[in-house]
Amino acid sequence: MRLKIVIVLLVLLLSATVSTANPGGKGDDVRSRDCAGSCHASSSSNGISTATLDINFPNDVYAGLLIEVQTSVGNVDVSSNNMVGMALLINSDGAKDLPANGGWEIVTDPNGGTNNYVEITDSFSSQNIVNRSWTLRSPSNPGTYELYLAVQHGTPEGGVAMSGISQAKSVTVEEVPENLPRLSEDWTPTNLREIGVETIITIDTVNVDSATVELMNGAEIITIPVVDNEFTIPAAVNPGTVQWRLIMEGEGPTQYSPWFRLTAQEPGWEVDETALYLQGVALFLLCAGLVVLMRTEEEDYLKDYDNTSHLNESTQSAEEYSNPQQVVEEQIATTPEVQQTPPLPATGLPEGWTMEQWAYYGQEHLDNLAKEGVQ
Repeated sequence: MRLKIVIVLLVLLLSATVSTANPGGKGDDVRSRDCAGSCHASSSSNGISTATLDINFPNDVYAGLLIEVQTSVGNVDVSSNNMVGMALLINSDGAKDLPANGGWEIVTDPNGGTNNYVEITDSFSSQNIVNRSWTLRSPSNPGTYELYLAVQHGTPEGGVAMSGISQAKSVTVEEVPENLPRLSEDWTPTNLREIGVETIITIDTVNVDSATVELMNGAEIITIPVVDNEFTIPAAVNPGTVQWRLIMEGEGPTQYSPWFRLTAQEPGWEVDETALYLQGVALFLLCAGLVVLMRTEEEDYLKDYDNTSHLNESTQSAEEYSNPQQVVEEQIATTPEVQQTPPLPATGLPEGWTMEQWAYYGQEHLDNLAKEGVQ
């Protein structure tokens, strides 16, 4: 039984996957809208959100370059955790609706990741509008494109999962002018860093004669020079986010990059799944060894204290003492009979006989004499 329990525990240990808990939501991810309702409740407890949703693009959007997109959610009361899930999509069909399917790239989401779905905790209410910024790389081919903003959230009363999606917001992606100062199409910003470490950022530009960085920390804006395509952002003392943008000057009109967000966070806890599984196997072998050892000691203990034979003998002796008449009868039955020598006749031992012969055949001889009438 103990061995079976150990085997069951091992199966449960190895079948468990390493995961991260996301209390109150499903966590940021690359997610299609077909999950919007079912992620939180069954279809019988879903509803249509009354939130006002909008997407704002910059005036000029060039093919393959980075842009900043503003999304807004307003006029909605949510659950007590004040959380709303937001997703950028390219259609409202619930299939092939990820931005990547339309040529878009999520470079930085509002939470500092690269996901099209994020969960935002803020002061959502029917009297408030919550804005969030996304950094996207526009499609590489010029043309007209559409984006949608989808949301999902709870209700103040709880028990109902609300979902909604905006109207399509169109944007025209233009071809890049030849002399336009800009960041290289292959360059991507750094989104995360550790606390207490200075961040050196290297930029790659095209048609840029000089560049300057504006660093916004709270309400303060600091100018940082760019030397040899590099600049340094001071180390963060506490977890938080700073924003910066690049001002690029060249032959063409001066260009401003999107505001990039750099988030400082504590080092995360990483799990090596292979090591975890090996530890599980080692734990199983240890438990199995302990079970085998305990079974061996138990068997030896039983052998040392097995008095079954002695108990049977004692029981038999007690039964004999409890019935003495039966014991006497059994002893008489098992006692061999003692053969008695017949008495010699008056004439003495017959001639030629020995006492040994007389002991065996004397009685027969006497019986024959009695039949013949001889004494």
